[in-house]
Amino acid sequence: MSLPKTVVAGTAALALALSLGACSLSANRSGSGESGSSAATQAEQSKQTGAKSADSNGSATSDSQGTAKSDSRASSGSSARTSTDSDDQDDDRDGDDAPITDATWKDIQSTGQRTEVFGAHTVQGSGSTLNLVGDLDSLMVQGSDVKIAAEEVDVLTIQGSNVTVYARDIDHLTIMGSNVTVYWLGDDPTIQDSGAGNTTGKLVQ
Repeated sequence: MSLPKTVVAGTAALALALSLGACSLSANRSGSGESGSSAATQAEQSKQTGAKSADSNGSATSDSQGTAKSDSRASSGSSARTSTDSDDQDDDRDGDDAPITDATWKDIQSTGQRTEVFGAHTVQGSGSTLNLVGDLDSLMVQGSDVKIAAEEVDVLTIQGSNVTVYARDIDHLTIMGSNVTVYWLGDDPTIQDSGAGNTTGKLVQ
């Protein structure tokens, strides 16, 4: 039994329509997936860019703050080291900057023969008054009836009698005479006294 041509044609048209609908549905689903994947990729790239930007800003801020703190500490440390060095130098000689107020010492300075000295110096003779200006490695006094105003003396040796010496600082003192008077302002020196009737001590002005 054969089907009419009208029925065959209708069936073919229906089959074609269903096939086209299925292709259209498949195409839409594929396009939708690609669009979603593209959007996800763009979002991920945006996040990575934001993270890199944040890292860059954080690093710059950290570096600038760290550098500022380091420079500030270095400057402060430098100032602290400079102040300490200055204090140490002042402590080396306690009598360096002390004003002279003792009347006898001031009188020797004002009336004595002013002589600039350095290194080693020797005083001989009698009846002299001397104002010695300068730092001395050694001072030898071999006269009598002598009055001396001195500054820094490492080694003071007195072999005369009736000798008076005022000094800002003395490191080592040796007396081999009599009726000798020695005063100082700084730290006490080492003393060797083999004479008689001598007076030594730190001056209290």
